[in-house]
Amino acid sequence: MDNSVNIKFGFKPRSDNWTSLRLINIFRVGFSAIFFSQSFVQESPLLIIQNLNLYAWTSSAYLLFSLVLMLASWIDRRSFQKQITVQIYIDIIAIILLMHCCGGISSGLGSLLIIAIAVTGLLGKDSLATIFASLASFGLLGEYFYSLYFTSYDVSSTKAGLLGAALFATALVTQSLTRNIRSGEALIQQQKLDVANLSALNTEILQNMQSGVIALDGNDQVRHINDTAKNMLPSRFNSYYKALAVPFNIQTILPNIYNALLDWRDSPELSTSLLTYEKGNNDIQISFHDLKSTSHQGTLIFLDDVSKLKQKMQQAKLASLGKLTANIAHEIRNPLGAISHAAQLLAENTDLPPTDQRLTEIIKQHSKRINDIIEDIMQISRGRVASRDNIDLNTWIHNFIESFCLSGEASKECFDLQMDSSDLQFEFDSGHLNRILTNLCSNAKIHGNPDKPVTIKIYKNENQTINIEVTDQGAGIASSEQDKIFEPFYTTSHKGSGLGLYIVGQLCDLNDSKVSVNTNEYGGTSFIVSK
Repeated sequence: MDNSVNIKFGFKPRSDNWTSLRLINIFRVGFSAIFFSQSFVQESPLLIIQNLNLYAWTSSAYLLFSLVLMLASWIDRRSFQKQITVQIYIDIIAIILLMHCCGGISSGLGSLLIIAIAVTGLLGKDSLATIFASLASFGLLGEYFYSLYFTSYDVSSTKAGLLGAALFATALVTQSLTRNIRSGEALIQQQKLDVANLSALNTEILQNMQSGVIALDGNDQVRHINDTAKNMLPSRFNSYYKALAVPFNIQTILPNIYNALLDWRDSPELSTSLLTYEKGNNDIQISFHDLKSTSHQGTLIFLDDVSKLKQKMQQAKLASLGKLTANIAHEIRNPLGAISHAAQLLAENTDLPPTDQRLTEIIKQHSKRINDIIEDIMQISRGRVASRDNIDLNTWIHNFIESFCLSGEASKECFDLQMDSSDLQFEFDSGHLNRILTNLCSNAKIHGNPDKPVTIKIYKNENQTINIEVTDQGAGIASSEQDKIFEPFYTTSHKGSGLGLYIVGQLCDLNDSKVSVNTNEYGGTSFIVSK
């Protein structure tokens, strides 16, 4: 298993079992303390001590080493296998010496070696238990021969053989058990890693999907919502979401989506529905999918921004239309120029009666209107790239109003300028911004109340976005028409070409900004350019 992958997903490689080692050390200290205490008893009820002097030295040394080993396991977190090796060496030597002091193999203390071999098999490396079983068996064999030839102890080769066999059996069993345990641990760790990988992959997919995803549990509680869905939902939802902890009730926070969910459950064949949260905002297509399994039940809600698809289709249509109309406009310009020139020549004839003079005026007026339409179409088809001008709005807007008034379309008294701050910087193509405000102010003068000023308000909203708002106090635009006025050739006036606001929208797109329209508090219309 790759340890770097484990650490990345919060899993550490299998650590040595220091807790078990410390518990064994505590057991060893207590056990050696009991042995040591028996050296002060005249006739021990636990042991028959044959060599008290050697027993006292051995038990005291064993207790001392046990204390040192316990402290080492608490202080030094390195060399786990080395500590086990040293401890088992000491255990084997001490137990065999204590066994010798208490009458040899027949004392029964040799069975304590089984505990030492079992500890080695459970905590040490695979071959370590077998090695120590062999060393302990040699120690038992040495004790047997020494007791046989140099002492009067009651010795039995059968007991020595059985104890040696028990040591090897313990080593083999514990090694096999340890291999199975570690294999199971490795499998569990791998499964955890797989689950973590899948969870991370699912989260990554959900967060980067173009579709918004809301995951509900069986009680219609929101368990997960990706960033795409948050951006599609109304801005007021984000403030709710920050204050809430998942899960939360979808019925309370997103009632529109909840109602669509209920409609879908009543009629599953209607797999999608369309919502518009706010006027002029994105249309959201909602689809649903049931999650039914033995372990989990819930619903997945998919949100798709239909307005972007519509926008792409509209752009493709307008691109084709733009090429066609640009070619047509170019072909119309030549005969139109001839017609306009002929009308001018006729107007210079002083012998024309007044009715014919009026006809020439009509020809020139409508020729100019057609030429204006052609100019707008040509400008759209050219679509130059926007420059990035750092505009000081306080200076720029005053120059714009003065220039607009010099054209004769209005006077300075016709404008009410409101600015939140005198230090607002706007990154925009200055030529494009001039054309945008010229179109918006001209529309405000034409469709607004002639007795009321046109208000130009410049401010920052709560998201620190700069807004330039042009407001009139006219009759306003019907809500059913507000989504159409930025389409080309759509107009509510017989005098307009229907391209002015479309050009405004196109120029805003070129400058990574947007233009919106709404009905203001006066009943008139407000156009807002935001960036």
